[in-house]
Amino acid sequence: MIAAIRRQRWVIAALLGAVCAGAWAAKDDPDYDRLRGELNRLASDRTLGTLAPAEIALAEQALNNLVEFGGKRKLHDHYVFLADQRVKIAYAAAQAVTQERKLQALDREHDQILIAASRRDAEQARMELERQRIQSLAQQEEADRLRAEADDARTQTEQTAKQAETAKKQAAQARKLADAQAREAELARKEAALLAASGAGPAASKSTAPAAVKAVSIVLGESTFAPGQFALKPAGSAQIAKIAAAAGGKSVRIEAYANDGGSAKANATLSQQRAHAIRDALIGAGVPAKSIVVVGVGTKPGASRGAVASISDH
Repeated sequence: MIAAIRRQRWVIAALLGAVCAGAWAAKDDPDYDRLRGELNRLASDRTLGTLAPAEIALAEQALNNLVEFGGKRKLHDHYVFLADQRVKIAYAAAQAVTQERKLQALDREHDQILIAASRRDAEQARMELERQRIQSLAQQEEADRLRAEADDARTQTEQTAKQAETAKKQAAQARKLADAQAREAELARKEAALLAASGAGPAASKSTAPAAVKAVSIVLGESTFAPGQFALKPAGSAQIAKIAAAAGGKSVRIEAYANDGGSAKANATLSQQRAHAIRDALIGAGVPAKSIVVVGVGTKPGASRGAVASISDH
């Protein structure tokens, strides 16, 4: 590009030199002077002078023709007209290039504006998609939370129903146990009444000395408690009815054991809990609490996880 501009300027300079060489022939021609001044101003213009080198060269040729062939008046006007048109064309061509460059600059600016607008629109679209994605995630999380809450509520309802069913079954078992204990107590009372009736007679009435009082022991076997537990099993509850029937206002001493394989301290605690469980059952069967003494023996050789109830007058 720079080399082309240099060549154009060289051509112009050469033409100007040629013109200067023949200027002596047109030194008294005002039309030539006017056109020469206009063309010199165009060629020396830092902006326009490099934009239309071909048109400037043609204008120089027209001025040369005016110098060379315009000596006669009739031809002079013709060559003045041609040179004037060539100078005007050179100016117009240079200005056209300037306008073209301005248009190109405007086109580039317009393209940049369009590109910026497209980028802005794309960024807005991306932001909108991101907003929709975040909103969708939030909705999904809310749906998952509600689903989890519904699952928890359903699980809680199922657990509550199971607990209610279990409580219902336990209540039914408790009623059956209470009925069995009542029947057992009634049988024990009848048995005690029959024993008392069979011991009354003349021989007994003749004796005035107090009879020796013997302690009665009732064993609650290994089936009384589950391993490691102190709640009475149904078999133990039946024995409670016998003890309550035999007590009849007498003192009752309860010794409970816990040979369950734990430590001595744990077995001592468990045996004490079992003794208290028997005591509470006896109180429930009608035995006065003040007549009951409980002892947690803990581990005892030969004993299992049951208990022994000793009934005496003292």
